[in-house]
Amino acid sequence: MTANVAVFGLGKYQKSGILELRKKKFYIIGFDESKNPFSKKDVNKFFYVSFLDYKRIEKICKKNNVRYLFAFSTDAPLKLIAFLNKKLNLSGYKEDCIKLVNDKIKLRNFFLKKMNLSKPSFFYSKNLKDLSLKKIYRLNCPFVCKPSRGSGSRGVFMFENKKQFSRLFKINQSFYKNKMILIEKFINGTEYAVEGWIYKKKFIYGCLSKKNRTKPPYLLDTSLIINFENQKIKKKIENFFKIFIKKSKINNVPIHFEFLLSNQNIIPIDIAVRGAGFDVYSGILSKIMEQSTNDIQIKLIMNKDIHFKKPNKKVFFLSFFYSKKNGYFKGISNYSKLLSLKSFLEIKFYKKINSKIQSLKNGSDRIGHFLLEGHKKIINKDIIFSKKFIKTEVVNERI
Repeated sequence: MTANVAVFGLGKYQKSGILELRKKKFYIIGFDESKNPFSKKDVNKFFYVSFLDYKRIEKICKKNNVRYLFAFSTDAPLKLIAFLNKKLNLSGYKEDCIKLVNDKIKLRNFFLKKMNLSKPSFFYSKNLKDLSLKKIYRLNCPFVCKPSRGSGSRGVFMFENKKQFSRLFKINQSFYKNKMILIEKFINGTEYAVEGWIYKKKFIYGCLSKKNRTKPPYLLDTSLIINFENQKIKKKIENFFKIFIKKSKINNVPIHFEFLLSNQNIIPIDIAVRGAGFDVYSGILSKIMEQSTNDIQIKLIMNKDIHFKKPNKKVFFLSFFYSKKNGYFKGISNYSKLLSLKSFLEIKFYKKINSKIQSLKNGSDRIGHFLLEGHKKIINKDIIFSKKFIKTEVVNERI
């Protein structure tokens, strides 16, 4: 293939998708909002440009006769891509689809009005002044506050009273700039994520992940058991997507779906038309499906026929390094023992030794992760060991 394609977002977790395009002999024009992104050298031509500069990017795509637009495991450029697809008459993400899933308030109204899902109860407003906080406080229960758009749990926090809300909103107010405020009732339950695809108006199941989260107020993932097997939950997911696909008319996209399971009922949290980050989509899911998931995504965008293999039963454990307080990163305990585990697969650090780190408030505060792979019995044994002995070492901690 010799067609010209554009890729938006050239970070570390986009590299494998870009290499898949190179393998297929595409001429790749890369766009990023950073001057020196991780995968800059993997594209044929690079443009440093804001994803809000629609006119300039449209002009570049026209001049270079771009045929297809791609973004791998990131939400940031999807609105831009949908706009360009419409303007340039290209296949791929549609504007209606992106507008629905990128706006948490639109998505919740869709769940309520189109799918008759009334939980969790939610409120929203353009600003604090118009938010009915008195009405919310009278309900006398915990709530979660989040920006109407965004990812990585930035700005998301739980509160139980006015004092907590005021303090935490002040800390996180930068994440609400030019965004609406969404407040929804906190529902206690186990959180899961599912990876899959909507292909030819049907949901294709990839894998299920069971999450562990921090305690309030920030409720962030600390670890995931990936390819967690539960046939009852799988059936509920498939039933959910039968209705979702019919009502939304979304088609030919990868799906990352986060939800709670409370009293055996699915409570949707978020849906994204992308693969999960941290190589979960491109690396781990490829091993589970025994085929390239980046190849699947490329074929979805190009409207090519796809043969999906049946997922295998390999289990993965992804665990994040993080700190509960501010300080300086000094390493992790029992590093050599972690590497010697039978199921050990990889370890990665996002922060350097002796670098200043923040307490875990959003995804960008994570220090690193390690990954285990194996059969259920071996994984379970190694998970117990890692939870007991593998700790993040931080000194000079200050609140």
